[in-house]
Amino acid sequence: MVLWIAMAVLAAAACLPLLTALARPAREVASSAPALAIYRDQLDEVGRDVDRGVVTESDAAAARTEIARRLIRAGEIPAEQGAPQERLRKLAVTAIVAMPLLALGLYLVIGSPALPDQPLAARPDAEAEHEVLALVKKVEAHLAVQPDDGKGWEVLAPVYRRLGRTADAVNAYTRAIDLLGATADREGDLGEAIVAANNGAVTPEAHAAFERAHQLAPDDPRPRFYIALGLTQAGRTDEARAAWQALLVNAPAGEPWVQVAERQLATLGGPLSTPPANQSASTPASAEATAASPSTAAASPGPNASDVAAASAMPAGDRQTMIDGMVASLAARLKANPDDPDGWARLVRSYAVLDRTSDAAAALATARRALAGDPARLAPVEAVASEFQLGAAAGAEP
Repeated sequence: MVLWIAMAVLAAAACLPLLTALARPAREVASSAPALAIYRDQLDEVGRDVDRGVVTESDAAAARTEIARRLIRAGEIPAEQGAPQERLRKLAVTAIVAMPLLALGLYLVIGSPALPDQPLAARPDAEAEHEVLALVKKVEAHLAVQPDDGKGWEVLAPVYRRLGRTADAVNAYTRAIDLLGATADREGDLGEAIVAANNGAVTPEAHAAFERAHQLAPDDPRPRFYIALGLTQAGRTDEARAAWQALLVNAPAGEPWVQVAERQLATLGGPLSTPPANQSASTPASAEATAASPSTAAASPGPNASDVAAASAMPAGDRQTMIDGMVASLAARLKANPDDPDGWARLVRSYAVLDRTSDAAAALATARRALAGDPARLAPVEAVASEFQLGAAAGAEP
């Protein structure tokens, strides 16, 4: 209640100077009435002098101009305008008084007076996000006028990616390549954006982008990582195994993606000690991790605890892409070989942790059909379903 009273007082204080200003001119005109009468008499006298031939017309015009200036300074208001001016003043006073009342009424109807205060700690992030969105709009407006500005598209593309606008990021990377030419980094960024837009799946379009990046920079591990991941997701086991092995040749120690590559190779049954030295593979993508038990590591190619630990050292965008890619790889493997209870448990858990609830429900339904008649083997899947409170699901494929 105190807030509303304070707002009313402030509104009244803001209107007071306007009300005072509106009232002032009438008093000033009234007080200057004798002077105005004199100036009118002078105008009449000039007209009579012209009629008598005492002054010339040009001299009379100059005199009238001077008298008119004095009339204006004295606040002359023609009599016929007095009534409209008074009505205008009354209308303005009404508007000034009604405006705060109307604003208050609108706020009570469409506003949010009960909205809680925003914590001070959260304001810098919100302000930064607002600034980023404002800059994005400016760049978009610039590109709408100059769509052939390749640098503009190249600057905007990663911002779209960070904002989660993956389809826009794919378009921006494509435009930048068309206008500026292909480089290994641009083609690799395009491929990652396509993977992110497809929930971690290395589609044919993404594979083509990574192949182009690999041709431009044969030693760059990033496109080779994704090429190997795409082969794994496609079920091309022999080619995928060779690609992972080649990627690990002379791989720098300590790189987080190395553990992921080793994990993928282990699930394909490939040796880690003697990989061939002339095959193609690729580098880390992105990933926000999902939790899974290390005890099921040998069963399926989905993310487990060690994968999550490896991904945690990556930038946020790379973590998400990498985890999404591994989840998509696990889903593809289970589609081809559904007789894997531990794999289904890991897939359902991964989807649930990633907040992909509909995908988790679909995977659960498919697992129940694949393992029907064997409650003991279905138990790990049901345990995960119970943990995340997943109900009965439709029978969609994962």
